[in-house]
Amino acid sequence: MDSRIRVLHIITNLPVGGAQDNTLLTVERLNRDKYHLTLLCANDGLWVRRAKMIKNLDLIFVNQLRRKIHLTKDFMAFWKIYQILRKGQYNIVHTHSSKPGVLGRLAAKLAGVPIVVHTIHGFPFNDFMNPIIQKFYIMAERLLSKLSDKLITVSNLNLQKALRLRFAPVGKFVNIYSGIDFRRFDSPTDIRKKKKDLGIANGDKVVGMIGRLSKQKAPLDFIQAMGKVLTKRQDVQILLVGDGELKAETLALSKQLNIDSRLKILGFRDDVPELLHLIDIFVLTSWWEGLGRSLTEAMYTARPVVATDVDGVPELVEDGRTGLLVQPNDIQAIAEGVLHLLENEGEAEELGQNAAKRINEAFRADVMVGYLDRLYQELLSKKGIKYHSIAHKQRKTSAVRR
Repeated sequence: MDSRIRVLHIITNLPVGGAQDNTLLTVERLNRDKYHLTLLCANDGLWVRRAKMIKNLDLIFVNQLRRKIHLTKDFMAFWKIYQILRKGQYNIVHTHSSKPGVLGRLAAKLAGVPIVVHTIHGFPFNDFMNPIIQKFYIMAERLLSKLSDKLITVSNLNLQKALRLRFAPVGKFVNIYSGIDFRRFDSPTDIRKKKKDLGIANGDKVVGMIGRLSKQKAPLDFIQAMGKVLTKRQDVQILLVGDGELKAETLALSKQLNIDSRLKILGFRDDVPELLHLIDIFVLTSWWEGLGRSLTEAMYTARPVVATDVDGVPELVEDGRTGLLVQPNDIQAIAEGVLHLLENEGEAEELGQNAAKRINEAFRADVMVGYLDRLYQELLSKKGIKYHSIAHKQRKTSAVRR
């Protein structure tokens, strides 16, 4: 009989994104001698293939599990998750982001799962939404936090915000930075060839942003700011790496501003490390953000950044030291930040080097997984749950044979 700890991770779906990368790295790297790992999600997104390639990982697809609220599908997803948990005899359920945090935590408690952990990758509310809806989300999280044995934040600033909003007592929180597998960012890139492949003139400066073309990431703010930049500099190429519901509006705005000839929207890409190396200035215009996966990757590759001062971002970007901070939706400030870095290359290089040092110290994937392992062990000990690892059983069997 398999006496390892049974852990089920739940996330909505698997497009390219920070929460998804965090989750996949976790289920890939946790020690299989200790843990029997299962991932539950919708069979949707470019990274489903990546999940299927992870060895010794059970995959369960619940296709009713979607990001947007849909009462019928949400209830069906909840019921399926509940049935899976009843049969699965899981010791730990670990939910990621908002929708799984609601459905997964409710189902886990009803099914009698001993340990429930939830990671807050970002808040489902922001200062730009209706105050009544914002208050509803805050009240819901306060209630759901009572169902959680531990709440994980991915930045200390997010932790402080959750405490200010009285989600739960301080002892229920732990901050674990979202780790990244940086090995693929360390390979050299032939920048001249990459620019040629993308149709970018070798002398052009490249200003780029990576992320979903969604309201959260505010790509329209980026395009408006770049319109202002291009009135001052004609040698700038704009890169948008990502896709989403605002793609058509983004293209339409670029045509309206007559900058569409300088814009390339590349969609989701597998060559992000190479693209980052050819970007001269990285921009993040988000209205809200957990920490910013693409921002973290850009800083690791020593890109000088202009980023909005929201949620966990200032924990990475110290204004004037590891990048430039501007207020969200401040188009003029975003444009001025980009122009300042383009015109002051020595300062931009120094900011990039400081950024790389900051990220290299704290955001490696193995560090994150190590902290999660210790957290699981601590919670198991408190609940009095014992287990035997495969390695322990093998040593015991070997001793008996001798």
